[in-house]
Formats: sequence, structure tokens, C-alpha cells
Amino acid sequence: MKGKFIVIEGIDGSGKTTLARRIAEAVGGAELTFEPTRGAIGQALRSGAYGDIPPAAEALLFAADRAIHTEEIKKKLDSGVWVICDRYLGSTVAYQSASFGDAADWDWLLSMQSKSVITPDLTILLDMDPEASLGRVNSRGEELSRFEKLDFLRKVREAYLRLADILDYEVVDASEPPDAVAEKVLKIMEGKGLHAPQ
Repeated sequence: MKGKFIVIEGIDGSGKTTLARRIAEAVGGAELTFEPTRGAIGQALRSGAYGDIPPAAEALLFAADRAIHTEEIKKKLDSGVWVICDRYLGSTVAYQSASFGDAADWDWLLSMQSKSVITPDLTILLDMDPEASLGRVNSRGEELSRFEKLDFLRKVREAYLRLADILDYEVVDASEPPDAVAEKVLKIMEGKGLHAPQ
């Protein structure tokens, strides 16, 4: 039996990684993965090795990292493994469209990835006010990335909510405690017939 592919999307500090772990634990035997990946391109994106590059170039690099990642995900799914992914297609569209500052680039951001991605069985969008999410990020004591700025994250959130309508994401209030968020998501999964393999 083929595995299921579940994606968690959301702005920084919305609880994606925590939720991904909860789902994997509930399913049992699921593989956790994330983007940017630990591959050569993903590592370079994370480290800022490419420097200050145009948004279009950055979008293409994220898409290239994802294309390689998708082939790895397909193999896992074909072998019956469930894959829970922290960020996927939606992240590039939401974050890069905010960088471009022009909604007309949406068609390009979606079309340039159309041949290299697969449709998840479920995509959860963890939605919350960017001010609250930044509070969570700040509480970690980590250095903020260039994406973690209030005005920018507001644009990203708007883009994500628009994507949720276009690509049929399930939107969940991420401001609630992690246990409550996980409970809601597991109920959504049950409603869609995404039961843990026996």
C-alpha cells in the first residue's frame, strides 16, 4: 500500500515542526522531512551562501531543492512509508510572492514547479497573527532571519490564506496550545480517511 503525504505550512513560529512530530508520533513509522532540505542546495539556502540574490533566483533555488526532495519523497511513498513534510510548495509561493511584492508573479511561481511537485494527501496551514508568531520566535533566543520581520510576515500570511483557497488547504488556528492544534489536525485527518496504517 502506498504511503500518505502530509504537508504542514505556516509562517515562522506557527508550530509546524511541533505539529509534524505529533502527527508522525500518532501515525507511527512516518518519516519527518522539511524544506529547505539538508541537501547541497537546501544547505546553501539555509546558510545564506548565495548572498543577496534576486527573488526570482531564490525562488528557482528553492524549487530546485524541492524537485530533488520530491523524488526522494516519491520513493518513500511508493515503499508504503508515510511522509510528514515541514514546508513544501506553498512556502515558496507565499514567501517569494511577498518578496516580489507583485501578485502577478503567482502564475510563474506556481507554473515553474508544476512538473516537479506532487499533490499532498493533505496540507495543513497553521494560521496565526504574525505578531504572536514572532513572539514565539523571539522566545527561542535565536537570531532572526531576514524573513522574520512583522510587515513581511503579514504579507506572507495573506499569501498563505489566498493559497489555502486555491489549493484547498485545511486552515487551523495555530494560536491555540500545541495539544489542541494536534487534536484538531488528527480529527481532520480522520475525516479525510487518513488513518494510521495497521
